[in-house]
Amino acid sequence: MADSDVEEGPPAPPALPALPATLPRTLTLPHHPSSSSVLSSTRSVSTPWGTPSPSRCLATMAEEEAYEADSEDDDEGTALDDIVQETLGHWNNLRSRARRSRNTDMYNLDTFISKWVKHPRRAKQLADVLLKPEVQAALESKNVVVRVAQGEDDSIISRIRHELKPLQVDPSFSEFKPEEQQAADPTTVEDICKTEWLDKNLARAWPTLKEKAPTTVRLLSQVMQTQWDNGVSTVQANNDFKNQIYLVVSILLGGFARNKASFLRDILGLYLIANGTARRAIEVLNHIGVIPSYATLNRLLNQMAAKAKDGIKKVAHDPNGIVVYDNFNFKSRVRELAGGKQDQFINLTTSLLLGCPELNGPFKQSDIDITVPFTKKMVIEYLLPRRPVINHASRWLVKHSFRKLFKKNVEPLPVVKRVTFPRSPYIQLGAIFEDEGTIDGVYGLHETLFKDRLDFKEFADRLVFVYGDHKTTSFIRRIKNSQLESVDIWEQKKWMLPIPAFFHIKLNYIEMLFRVFWDTGTKTTSSATISADVHFFHRGKNITKKDIKYHQALPLLIHGYTARILAFIIAHLIEEGTLQGPLSVDGILNAVEAMDEDDFGGVFDHILLMMYEAVRVGEYGLLREIIPMLPVLFWGGKGSNYGPEMLYFAWILHPSVAKQTGLAEAILKGGLIRCTTAGSGYKAIDLLLEHVNASYALDVKFNKNSTHDIQATFSRLALNGNYLATIRKSVEGVFRAKQKGTHTAGDATADIISYACKLYKDGITRRRTADIPPAGFDAPDIYEQGQKQLLAKLADFNAVVPEPKDAADQRLIPGVGTGGTEDDEIDWLDEGERLFHVTEDDFWRVDLNNQDDDVGGLGI
Repeated sequence: MADSDVEEGPPAPPALPALPATLPRTLTLPHHPSSSSVLSSTRSVSTPWGTPSPSRCLATMAEEEAYEADSEDDDEGTALDDIVQETLGHWNNLRSRARRSRNTDMYNLDTFISKWVKHPRRAKQLADVLLKPEVQAALESKNVVVRVAQGEDDSIISRIRHELKPLQVDPSFSEFKPEEQQAADPTTVEDICKTEWLDKNLARAWPTLKEKAPTTVRLLSQVMQTQWDNGVSTVQANNDFKNQIYLVVSILLGGFARNKASFLRDILGLYLIANGTARRAIEVLNHIGVIPSYATLNRLLNQMAAKAKDGIKKVAHDPNGIVVYDNFNFKSRVRELAGGKQDQFINLTTSLLLGCPELNGPFKQSDIDITVPFTKKMVIEYLLPRRPVINHASRWLVKHSFRKLFKKNVEPLPVVKRVTFPRSPYIQLGAIFEDEGTIDGVYGLHETLFKDRLDFKEFADRLVFVYGDHKTTSFIRRIKNSQLESVDIWEQKKWMLPIPAFFHIKLNYIEMLFRVFWDTGTKTTSSATISADVHFFHRGKNITKKDIKYHQALPLLIHGYTARILAFIIAHLIEEGTLQGPLSVDGILNAVEAMDEDDFGGVFDHILLMMYEAVRVGEYGLLREIIPMLPVLFWGGKGSNYGPEMLYFAWILHPSVAKQTGLAEAILKGGLIRCTTAGSGYKAIDLLLEHVNASYALDVKFNKNSTHDIQATFSRLALNGNYLATIRKSVEGVFRAKQKGTHTAGDATADIISYACKLYKDGITRRRTADIPPAGFDAPDIYEQGQKQLLAKLADFNAVVPEPKDAADQRLIPGVGTGGTEDDEIDWLDEGERLFHVTEDDFWRVDLNNQDDDVGGLGI
């Protein structure tokens, strides 16, 4: 280093390129041997810092490197308070031993420093120590100021590099290690899904930068100011550029400490992976320095997947844990048909482990009595009576549809019992290459899922809720009944309780409505059919009787239902004289605006829309009232699969079967989940799995190649999917790019009003009297037909679903129904009236002739 001067008296220090006055006084020397320092004080001392010979440098190289390593370790620890006294005491001892020699006074600070600075690296270490803020503050109290004797640019560079060093160990900038942020010994799904630290680390990056890197923040804030800003020199930290500064500093750290400071770059890389970004785009951004390479990200995903597998086994016995699985089948196409490679159809199963915060588990096998048969008394008292809650909800649905159409105050769904948890933690269990559509595949699936993947052991007492569609639950029941005489508690499967999931119930209800009410069955047309709705709303290209997509069919049914409600309101307005003259959209809008909201009440039992709203708001109390109605509706609509399935669902919710208090409610609560990316509402548990499967399908479609194959999709992505979703949410939230997660539907108000006018003109609102001839199409009464079928099917149900009290009792190999055709299932001529002398007033079927506000003829 160059000579350093210490000057006496008040004169100013030597003229050097001055830094801005507002910058901190903490300065560092650049890392090259030409650095020089100036010590300015009330006295002047000049000490030559010579360069030792090369041989001496080689001799002390190892010692100096060891000293530097020790110094770095000391920076992370806390020095002993008595280190000064210990050093002085040691020197006194050495001086005592050297009294008889001429070197008595050599053991002191002056001699030590004089000898220390003869080594270049040690001289640099001394300069670094002198430039530390706490050392400078102590020297300034004695009128000693330490400054760097070099140009301003080099000084700023040195200062920035000095500020980068502590950032590389800060959580907002250091390595991305998610496994270190999890609970030491997780026992619940919530423990392993805690990712609040991501938001915390990203959010505190800016305060950390302002605290630990003020020079860097000030420099970048001033550089990024608009070119017309005249007050650049006064800017200390511009919050408008905090995200950009965070990114720039992360890029700088990528060169300064590429292996130790990669937090933001790893996060952004995983964010792009989660959004399906192409490999070529990732590689371009890697060469720019924004994110790691594609290979590095894949290694990180593999490490995360391995840790996820270990974590799954730790939380498998979560008392509130529930399981859902479904099949995922697709055709894997091969571009190069060399080496015997061929396109193949892949059958596999995807699954989730969720923690329901309000399940109040665990539940035991003794909490449910699956030997109770479904008696005729249970049918009469539990399934057939009218339910006041349903009538109340129906009135609300009519008002809700009307208010929502005309942007009036929308009242919430009446509260019966609701869940209140803000989110449902879940983890993806990876893909299992077993076909869930076959009995053999289900056997292998259970072995892999519960024994290998979850390492589940509580087979003796625990009752595990397993949700799925009709095939999932029916196959589990068949396996359980076929293993009644097994001595192995694992094989008996008594620890599994299959539960139908709400999304597939709604989907099959829609299919039933299309099957029964699509058309008149003849060449005649009628406004009371779904095909009429499809034709009027011009949706025939996307919706047919055989091609039903949930996201398209549900809005169609909602719009048709709302138009029919509005048709009755139009009839009411005309009868009252409020609406006069030709019918038009504007005229109806004006008449509705003048209406008193108490004028429209109406009653109409539309189970599908009530289920939709109940699931959306988490209203499990209303769902418990709806479930017992579904067997009659499905059987009345020739639902040979979901008729028995809903009878089974109502059976496990009956108090005689679900003996333990809270078990029936837990079954319903477990079917509702709430995700951080699902807007503000709840959704069905199987719909969550459908969305997860959709992410797999997109990955296979857009990212599959020779290296990113099926195994990569269903190992890395499947096990890390939930974590990647959290990263996506955190990045978008912290950087103010958060999406609502809700879909904005198109405005169909004008179409619905026009259709309501047409329905009114077609006479759909007129009461059926002797003076008015019947319409060309009389929609079948599925309530009445379903009641005829219900009691006839009890024998089939009791033969295959409830377990015998004695396992040795032989009976039919179980399934769902007797396996006949649809015509065999429902014989309209032979069933007859089998209602056991129960009067019509005891049933919940709608009697249109006794309603004050007739809403008949709606067809759905």
